[in-house]
Amino acid sequence: MSLEEEFQRFTPDGDTLFTIGVFDGVHVGHQKLLAELTAQAENRGLSSGVITFNNHPLSQLNQNPPPLLASVEEKNRLLKQTGVDLIANLDFSPQLASTGARQFCQMLINHLKMKGLVLGFDFAMGRNREGSLEMMQLIAAEMGFTLSVVAPVKIEGEIVSSTAVRRMLLAGEVERTTRFLGRNYGLEGKVVAGKGLGKQLDFPTANIEIDSRFVVPPDGIYATLCFLNGQRYFSATNIGTGPTFGGSDRRIEVHLLDFDGELYGKNLKIELVSRIRDELKFETREALIEQINRDILQARQILERMASL
Repeated sequence: MSLEEEFQRFTPDGDTLFTIGVFDGVHVGHQKLLAELTAQAENRGLSSGVITFNNHPLSQLNQNPPPLLASVEEKNRLLKQTGVDLIANLDFSPQLASTGARQFCQMLINHLKMKGLVLGFDFAMGRNREGSLEMMQLIAAEMGFTLSVVAPVKIEGEIVSSTAVRRMLLAGEVERTTRFLGRNYGLEGKVVAGKGLGKQLDFPTANIEIDSRFVVPPDGIYATLCFLNGQRYFSATNIGTGPTFGGSDRRIEVHLLDFDGELYGKNLKIELVSRIRDELKFETREALIEQINRDILQARQILERMASL
């Protein structure tokens, strides 16, 4: 499908105000930008819209794309929660990668009735990133649309960005990640057959395969929230290989507290609340069971404290 054909899939009812970006994770910096977008659109009587991508732009620029913080479906859900009127998901194709900033803006005017753009402080677009903010200001003046730039959000002295969130997650900094995202980071997947080791230890677990497309924090034990059929459960989650029993495949194993039921084949979402400890290899089965009991107690205390806030 050509870029022109992609744009023709979207038919806004009236004139629009747009922002453009990957918006991976829809973190608090994105949320500030989107709040500015929707506020300006309302004041001007325009529809608010987001142009975003189904794949990371680096995948078409001969660079390795980073692991993602959210699926396209999750990203769209989070974007809709901000109150935007239209989401235009484009495939970042070789054609799009080679499209100049001026040509792209003309397409927005022609197909999406764009009257203005609200952009982030680090925005650049177009072939060879020619569409810097300075160039976009010139293009806006030339083509007759408005352009405003939203300043970054800083937390603990650091600019909030998807790159920063990925780095924190990969370092196991779960609580800090929550502050930067404005919510707990989640992982989702279908429960698959495991070796049944958790059940043998009297701590049955639901096994979720690691999806390499998304950011997965380091091996360890985490206090988590688990969502099943619209219900929320406290849970303790192990990410790792199970070294005590000589495991090699990396899995996410979730033990739901106060739950008794069959989970195989069901879809689970977990949210990371706190990292409890590293994954360790124990010398005996008894030592492992004792530690699991301590982990579950600590997870329950963390989650109950969170729930009371």
